[in-house]
Amino acid sequence: MNKWKIAFWVCLTVLLLVTAVGVYSIIDQAVTLTYQKEGYTDTENDLDNLIEIINKTDLTKTQIQKELKDHKLYEYMDFNSDTISLDRVLLVFENNKLKNVTKQW
Repeated sequence: MNKWKIAFWVCLTVLLLVTAVGVYSIIDQAVTLTYQKEGYTDTENDLDNLIEIINKTDLTKTQIQKELKDHKLYEYMDFNSDTISLDRVLLVFENNKLKNVTKQW
């Protein structure tokens, strides 16, 4: 076999492998950035909710429940327990008053 034919097939194979790895890397980065942006959006929403809760209520559980009625996770919130979960934030109550706010994860 001719050396040029061997060199051609080796170069073509290397080119295809490099192209495949590059395409995979770009797609992986795009997916990662999408999920990261979604996480930042959840965190910003929690911050906005906390600002509204602190500014518009006297920090009782019933007033906070009224304030959160439009929250996307409202139907999953258990207002009978001492802890209410937003997206990434936990509201901890003691004697129906807000005791502290902690990170969920």
